Amino acid sequence: MVSMKDIRDQFEFVDDPDAPERGKGNPALRIALDLQRPRNWHGSGLTPDQVLPIASESGIPVAWVPPRSVLLELAAAEPEQRVAVLMESEHVVLHHCKSVLAECDDAELRDPRTLAGRAVRAFEDGHHEAAMALAVAVADQPAIWASKRRVRSFRSDDERKAYENAAKRQYSLAQRELEALETERTHRRTKVPRRALLSPIPKFFQEFHPKRGHAVPETASRHATVHQPTIEHLTRENSLLAIMLCISLLREQQAWIDEVRD
Repeated sequence: MVSMKDIRDQFEFVDDPDAPERGKGNPALRIALDLQRPRNWHGSGLTPDQVLPIASESGIPVAWVPPRSVLLELAAAEPEQRVAVLMESEHVVLHHCKSVLAECDDAELRDPRTLAGRAVRAFEDGHHEAAMALAVAVADQPAIWASKRRVRSFRSDDERKAYENAAKRQYSLAQRELEALETERTHRRTKVPRRALLSPIPKFFQEFHPKRGHAVPETASRHATVHQPTIEHLTRENSLLAIMLCISLLREQQAWIDEVRD
């Protein structure tokens, strides 16, 4: 029988490069690794301080995708070079995306899984603008879903009402959640997978109003794609980012469905 104390005692080892191998004979470490880190981080030797900025600064998803080998390359790159590094591994990233998407096998995900797969095929066939438009459309609602906590408690009615009012501004929810996770000290260590999932979403939902003089976002943007699509924005790089985010979010939905049904 593995106790929570046994598992907590292993938290400090989850970023060790040999943690997955040692976890085969150490159930507590194996559980700690699954609780503390996204699966594609396992065995990378990378810490959250190395990986999370890749998502928050560059808009590159880091939960479920990309594979560990690409994460290592991204972590070693200068911030301004990360997207270029990602594109150098485009085929590896797409292959991994397709493998992760194949794991989204619940009937509830049939339509978004199918459409995400078609976005990948459009990208591979050279139609990256079409691929991006489709991936963004599929990712929109899962991104909002991911931004909301499945369970939340409130200390007062005023706090609950404040949250409900904030939730109406659904495109800003991910940023609010990340700020809360950063300030709630008890969550910072145990909520790394959630922070990893949410970190690219604020850029995806970046405010964009051309009439107010806003510049076209540099990374994949829902608003720029839906409200004012341009050749400048619908690039091959942003298309890959949108596909990655779409598949990252769908795989998280699959994990949640599995957990609820179990």
